[in-house]
Amino acid sequence: MTEQQTLPALLLESCRHWGSKPALWHRVKREFQPVTYDELLRRVHGTAAGLATCGVKAGTKVAVMSENCLEWALVDWAALSMGAVVVPLYPTLMPAQIAYILKDSGATVAFAGDLKLAKRMEEAVQEEGLETLVIVMGGNPDGHLSLNRILEDGKSTAFSMDTWREGCRLVRPDDLATIIYTSGTTGEPKGAMLTHRALTFVCYAVTAALPIDQNDRFLSFLPLSHVYERTAGHFLPISCGAEIYYAQSLRTLMQDIISARPTVMLTVPRFLDSVRNKITSAAEDSPGFKKRLFHALLKRGRDRLKNDFRPVGMFGGLLDRLVGRRVRERFGGELRFFASGGAALPPDLAEFYGAFGILILQGYGLTETSAVVSINHPARSRYDSVGEVVRGVEVRIADDGEILTRGPAIMTGYHSKPEETKEALDEEGWFHTGDIGRMEGKRLWITDRKKDIIVLANGKNVAPAGVEACLKSSHYIEEALVIGDGMEYIAALIVPMFESLKRFCQEQGLDASHQGEMIEYPEVKELFRQEVHKANATIPDYERVKRHCLVPERWTQQTGELTPTLKVKRAVIHGKYAGLIASLQ
Repeated sequence: MTEQQTLPALLLESCRHWGSKPALWHRVKREFQPVTYDELLRRVHGTAAGLATCGVKAGTKVAVMSENCLEWALVDWAALSMGAVVVPLYPTLMPAQIAYILKDSGATVAFAGDLKLAKRMEEAVQEEGLETLVIVMGGNPDGHLSLNRILEDGKSTAFSMDTWREGCRLVRPDDLATIIYTSGTTGEPKGAMLTHRALTFVCYAVTAALPIDQNDRFLSFLPLSHVYERTAGHFLPISCGAEIYYAQSLRTLMQDIISARPTVMLTVPRFLDSVRNKITSAAEDSPGFKKRLFHALLKRGRDRLKNDFRPVGMFGGLLDRLVGRRVRERFGGELRFFASGGAALPPDLAEFYGAFGILILQGYGLTETSAVVSINHPARSRYDSVGEVVRGVEVRIADDGEILTRGPAIMTGYHSKPEETKEALDEEGWFHTGDIGRMEGKRLWITDRKKDIIVLANGKNVAPAGVEACLKSSHYIEEALVIGDGMEYIAALIVPMFESLKRFCQEQGLDASHQGEMIEYPEVKELFRQEVHKANATIPDYERVKRHCLVPERWTQQTGELTPTLKVKRAVIHGKYAGLIASLQ
């Protein structure tokens, strides 16, 4: 297929080429129903006609705040086809954060996934006195303008298919397509401005780097408001004629996976870890013989990865049929690979899934790079690396170890933030990622975030991500945050994996009804002392955790410790747990 350099041109070409083939699948009365490429084209045109009745035109900023759904896709494609600029917002954001993004971006039209989100959006609009029209995407709620209403209004206009197609051709490659706000682990969010050229470049660069085509099925469950899902799970599949299934909710996700039978799934390590814990818990509760079979196969994970995922050892094939096949069926039975991004992939996670013949391809990218810098290829994957730099992207390592990159996918800058833009993009066009890493040939490794490096009192530098990953390899540790700046040693805050800890307490005959009480038992403190000791055995002496304390509650988006992309907000945790941290110094 001919490479297109704008998103509307990409959509038109794919719909022309794939026609009656299913493009999108969404739940209708509990069943997945298809939307063909032909129908997608018609519905995007209809949505564009509706948007026109709301004053949307080239340059208009259109915000979208919703869970993933068919309507999200239609509004996005329609706005982009008109030359409008789409501003996605996480549906977990609070009114103050919504108000900041709407005001900073200049969004004059905003779509909310349901009435609850619309009211939150309207609260933000009223607080800032903004002139933003809020439209509800789901249903026809009284007193609110709905997507259904503007679609009806659009039918009575002269906005014909030919008129719309002509408008699509007016969009230029270097026109601004979207402003995506970083999740803000430090300071206020920054709006990365991405062009049509940047996003279409990524589509073709990834399909050149990975065996993805019209035979693939993607399951969309990561937030479309994040650059990763939007680029690689929304634009990319349409560019190559693949199919996208929309998960109904996180609650129904595992059933949605079985129904959709995806061949490719975008994921993040936190999801993989959560599923691993459920699989392990189910195995632990199984009869003795089944449990022994599970652990026998699990021990072969690293060897199976080295053997191109073929079963290894005596009875390897039998174990795979009895255990491995059942685990693969949890993911629909046809999954070719997970593509993992958003955070570092712990090696033990790759080895766990590898034991059951499930491939995880780790990649690397940022909002500012349109989601992709590098990706592993199935035939030459190294799960300890973030893969090979994709064609057309340049990467070099600065003298201080920082990863610099440039190419067509780099943002044009941060919206309304010239000083921050100047810090991130140098005069030669290199984007300074803030990540520390190394390269061998085209293969890239990430070792830490530049700003997170800990400097001990003796002058030694410690990359906290590596230490934290070692701690989190324990089945009893869900989260860890390492501290040590100006100290003589490394210490850590540890969030237990409370499901596993509850089982341990029950086995010890201890009351497991209260998390705060569980972490105070001498037996539990000894358990975590041993888990920290195991982690320390794998890292250099000066990086070893000398002191630690347990935190009595999980870290979540709702309680403020995690960003919408599930990254730890170090500054928030340092403030919230200042007393505990002081006790470790």
